[in-house]
Amino acid sequence: MQIAVTPDPGRWVVIPEFPPPGWARTEAQTRSLLLDMTGPQWRTAFANLLEELRRTERGTSLARLLHVGEGGHQIFAVDLSLVIARDDGTKEGRQATQRALIDDLLPQAEQPQRLRPAPRMAGFQAVSSRSDAGTTNRPSAVVVLRMAGLPTIPVDLVMRAWKAAPEVVASALDDVVALSQAVAPVDALPRTPEN
Repeated sequence: MQIAVTPDPGRWVVIPEFPPPGWARTEAQTRSLLLDMTGPQWRTAFANLLEELRRTERGTSLARLLHVGEGGHQIFAVDLSLVIARDDGTKEGRQATQRALIDDLLPQAEQPQRLRPAPRMAGFQAVSSRSDAGTTNRPSAVVVLRMAGLPTIPVDLVMRAWKAAPEVVASALDDVVALSQAVAPVDALPRTPEN
């Protein structure tokens, strides 16, 4: 299944897998104006970060985004993926599956916290107990949500936050959780001339 992500452009930059030439430079110029950070060094560093994120192996990730937060002070990457739920669909089965995903992706995590961001979503969030910046293989935080009502078999939306220290990600974890509201199967989007 393919997913579409339509996040708040004031907080998120979608990292395309195959962007047009000059995409990173153009995005850095636009973002620097939005954040009122017009120095050429910041623009260059931001463009380099975008290119680095684009080139970093995605693995099972279906989408990659960069969180820029308030004034560009909470910058980190988030990879989104869907994992087929192989449980019986009960609350206990879902929770066991989601906790196992967190344990697998974030072995050194603080106690996972239960989430219910919307009536048709439930899951957990956890932050790493380490202090160094997360990587794609060892994220800083993980959010796992079961999205009921998708026109497919049951899946968990897994969001891995990395490229920043856990305390930076933890301070913006509400934005990561809110990102789940901007995810939909491509088939569920209304057809317009643009897509």
